[in-house]
Amino acid sequence: MNKINVFPVPDGDTGTNMAFTLTSILDGTVNHVHSRVDDMLEKVADSAIDGARGNSGAILAQFFQGFADGSNNVDKHTPHTFSVAMKAGADYAREALAEPIEGTILTVLTDFANSLNELIKNGATDFLFLLEEGLKSAEESLQNTPNLLPVLKKAGVVDSGAQGFVDLLNGIYSFIKTGSIRDLKVKIFKPSETNQSEHEVLTDELKFFFCTECLIKGEEINRKRLREKLMNLGDSLVLAGSKSRAKIHIHTNNPADIFKICREYGIVSDQKTDDMRQQQISASGHLSQNIAIVTDSGADLPPEADELNIHVVPVRYHFGNVGYIDKVSQTPSEFYKELKTNPEHPKTSQPTPGDFRRQYQFLSTHYKSVVSIHLSKKLSGTFQSANIATKRVPESSTTLIDSMTVSAAQGLIVMYAGELAKNGIAHDKIIQKINDIIPKTTIYVAIYDLIYPVRGGRLKKSVKMIADILRIRPVLTAKDGLIDKAGVLLGTKNLERKFAMFIRKKLDKNKEYRVQIGHCNNFDGANLLKMSLVDFANIKQIFVVEMGCALGVHAGPGSLSLGVQEIPID
Repeated sequence: MNKINVFPVPDGDTGTNMAFTLTSILDGTVNHVHSRVDDMLEKVADSAIDGARGNSGAILAQFFQGFADGSNNVDKHTPHTFSVAMKAGADYAREALAEPIEGTILTVLTDFANSLNELIKNGATDFLFLLEEGLKSAEESLQNTPNLLPVLKKAGVVDSGAQGFVDLLNGIYSFIKTGSIRDLKVKIFKPSETNQSEHEVLTDELKFFFCTECLIKGEEINRKRLREKLMNLGDSLVLAGSKSRAKIHIHTNNPADIFKICREYGIVSDQKTDDMRQQQISASGHLSQNIAIVTDSGADLPPEADELNIHVVPVRYHFGNVGYIDKVSQTPSEFYKELKTNPEHPKTSQPTPGDFRRQYQFLSTHYKSVVSIHLSKKLSGTFQSANIATKRVPESSTTLIDSMTVSAAQGLIVMYAGELAKNGIAHDKIIQKINDIIPKTTIYVAIYDLIYPVRGGRLKKSVKMIADILRIRPVLTAKDGLIDKAGVLLGTKNLERKFAMFIRKKLDKNKEYRVQIGHCNNFDGANLLKMSLVDFANIKQIFVVEMGCALGVHAGPGSLSLGVQEIPID
């Protein structure tokens, strides 16, 4: 399905999104089996809404919501009640879209439901016969999708979401015909080796760049009003759910604006945004490399890293009960402004295993292997989340690496890995070279205002008082994967110049380096630090980047970091 995904955008993730949505249903219901079909389908619908991913996943979730509502007060389905509920599911899925398009999963859903109702009218009373004939109609509808949607005909493929639904029906029919609940076992199959579809879609054809999703939990959610507010902010809008739970999917250029509007209707969670430009590059086969590089947003990457096609799974944080995605829901500068004014000190949380699993599943269909590099596992549970995910996606051939550091230094390690992959270096050789470069990459952080590490519980108030009296500022580093003290800067004025002098003393004149300056909403300070280092002949490259929340939540506004990496001789 990933290979034939060309609509609404050719980002190559339909199969991943549908699988993730269905897996969420499995995870959410495995220990909640009900004897009544309406109770069971209510749990299925809730799990689908909570775990829906992508356009196809959101549509599928709304279908299950309709199927559940259409099964209200049904203890056990008969062929007649089943066909009625199926029609409700198809109608709900269609109503979820602001602009329903024929030739998609919607068409197949509708044709399947209509065929069931027609069979019931003609006297069908057997479930197996009903499904067998309904499945024939669904498959005919699937094969007709290219005739309804020109982009499919041009690419020579059927609609990928519709294909996924027909595959689901085939599985259900096969199990009812030959399966046994007692003998049911879970088996993970590797994706079939299918050829890349012969389509060519350029990223500059995209009008909206970010596939954005979230879940709203509230009371009496006015979905009509919410849809009206969101419609002008993007396209491919799907609004699925009920009055108490709504799943939003939209393609937009302003994810933060979407999340802000959604917060007006309840508590927002499960925020997600994917860069469809990057997905298109991976899916279209434009890259010659066979290895994907993944990291978390604890790695601060400069604009120059964009050409390396690095896939970033974001860290999350929240001020009170308002959650954000690092560098997505807010820009770093917006984060530091709120850090200054919000009385609630933010808490960070690692990406969930599901965040990584979805990324690995997508990449496994477009790359031979994955190298996933993460911030120190002694500082965060991010590495553990990634590790759990790899066990659920064995087909991704993923190697995990603990960077033993964070922020600007982690960014340098990830960039190095991206350069190796771009140059066609073999997987095992990349792993070796990364492990070699990690001990040669160091982070230094100059704290501007000690109130923030105090608020975050990383520094005692008494230590801050002493430091303020003595007018000193600590310089921190990562040692053996933990934050440790590297030294102090005397005086609080001219912090950038003093930090540069501190760094110069750490550099070996017989080695060459590249460095990355990170700043916490302190552009001027970063530029001053850069100017204080450019004349050092052994520094061959200097990057400047805004620090994200992973380290910034403890460093605070005004602070500076410097990642230093020895340039390998080979």
